[in-house]
Amino acid sequence: MAAIFAIIASSRQAIFAIVAIDLFAKLANTKIMRDLQDEQRAWLAQQLERRGRGARGALATHLGVRNDAITRMTNLDGKKEGREISLAELIGMAEFFATEPPGLAAAKNAKFSMVHFAGHGAVDDIAKVPLLDKVTAGKLKSPSSQIPIEDVKLLAFADLGRGDFFALTVDGDSMDRLSPDGSIIIVNQADRTLVAGKPYVISRRGEATFKLWRSDPPRFAPHSWNPVHDTVFVKSKEAAQGMVVGRVKRTVLDL
Repeated sequence: MAAIFAIIASSRQAIFAIVAIDLFAKLANTKIMRDLQDEQRAWLAQQLERRGRGARGALATHLGVRNDAITRMTNLDGKKEGREISLAELIGMAEFFATEPPGLAAAKNAKFSMVHFAGHGAVDDIAKVPLLDKVTAGKLKSPSSQIPIEDVKLLAFADLGRGDFFALTVDGDSMDRLSPDGSIIIVNQADRTLVAGKPYVISRRGEATFKLWRSDPPRFAPHSWNPVHDTVFVKSKEAAQGMVVGRVKRTVLDL
């Protein structure tokens, strides 16, 4: 569990420097995507040069970012720190320069397609969620691996709402009525309020598991077709609250 918390804490600052995954996620880390990013960087540098002195600071103010973020966006030297340009920033640049950046139309179309594929009638934000480790859906045990921060995979999800999310792969069948073995759960670590009948990832003495909260008597219970799994009993709801890592917001299974 220590590995999960370490990655969660560090990923907030480092995650966007690790993987380029925005609204056209299927193209991330391919040659096509890298070429488009370089084209956007060169376009931005050219527009700033045309605007002349003060343009960099004015654009930073318009986008709501720091001046050094603009510098990183224009960096084409692989030895120096770069920064990906998000869809919202591309739209803001189009407004600021009164001309369309390379790839903006495709990015808008990709976002529209992803949201409508998910069954929504309007364009919503796409959350980028780090897939950190496995969590047992059975007995309490330690996480299966220690994932280097540079190897953390990002997954894209629509309509998660507010929160601080990470993803875990389910290992075991004690929650298979909700999340079969091998499925992925999305955990909101900003939501630790216990609600009866809702699923949570919990930790006890550094060991993690995935269970439903039941209030009478207070316990974290399996939700499975397999009757052999254990229940984690606790003295009180207050004691249980201290074990909660986060509430499970969504479960996903590829077929």
